[in-house]
Amino acid sequence: KLKDSCKVLHCDETTMQCNHEPNKKATTNSYMWVLVSGDLEKTKGVIFNYSSSRAEKVAKNLLKNYKGILITDGYSGYNNLEDVIHVECWAHARRYFYESVPLDSNKKMIQTSDGYQGVKMIDELFKIEEEISELEPNKKLEKRKEKSEPILKKFYEWVNLTSQKYITNQKLQKALTYATNQKECLSKFIEDGRIPLTNSRAERAIRPFAVHRKNWLFADTQEGAKANAVYYSLIESAKINKLNIYKYINY
Repeated sequence: KLKDSCKVLHCDETTMQCNHEPNKKATTNSYMWVLVSGDLEKTKGVIFNYSSSRAEKVAKNLLKNYKGILITDGYSGYNNLEDVIHVECWAHARRYFYESVPLDSNKKMIQTSDGYQGVKMIDELFKIEEEISELEPNKKLEKRKEKSEPILKKFYEWVNLTSQKYITNQKLQKALTYATNQKECLSKFIEDGRIPLTNSRAERAIRPFAVHRKNWLFADTQEGAKANAVYYSLIESAKINKLNIYKYINY
């Protein structure tokens, strides 16, 4: 079980449709949740879990008894998990600032805009991570303390200052609010070298499901949705362990 053997897990969720579900219309969203082992874990696996709901209780049940680091995209349903160090994704935060940057007549970002300044500082954090990617967690943490922490401090000083302005750009306001509200979870990477900056590991695992969903469209029943989860778990676990998928499923 991933929860028992891993100290770092990634989690994400996406919508799906189930036609025959008790007390729900066929057009109502159901959800596929995914758990993925951290990059440095010896036990490597991917678990898909179907649920008719995105409620907090689903996250609590899925991660029941887990005691470790959990990286997510910022959904509030993970906020009240016990014994979990909740970490959030900088790529998600960057996306908010990136989308807030206005474009000039040539469709290029206006570099004097406030949103662009936020993107630049976040990009500095990513550049440092690229430079230290091959280091052991303890050495990585040392470099983060030396190089990333000053940038993080500068970023949040800028967020606080910019938030005090009169802002007409609603997307920028959304980005600033998100960064402010998620400050604690976004800053955890400064405390532990095992913590990645992004939740891309979970996003990569769930992406094939999201792409394939455009073709198969829906599950007819809950049983079909659960079978779907089993097969995606097998396939993505095989991929993450670099196994031949066809041979693994035959086995």
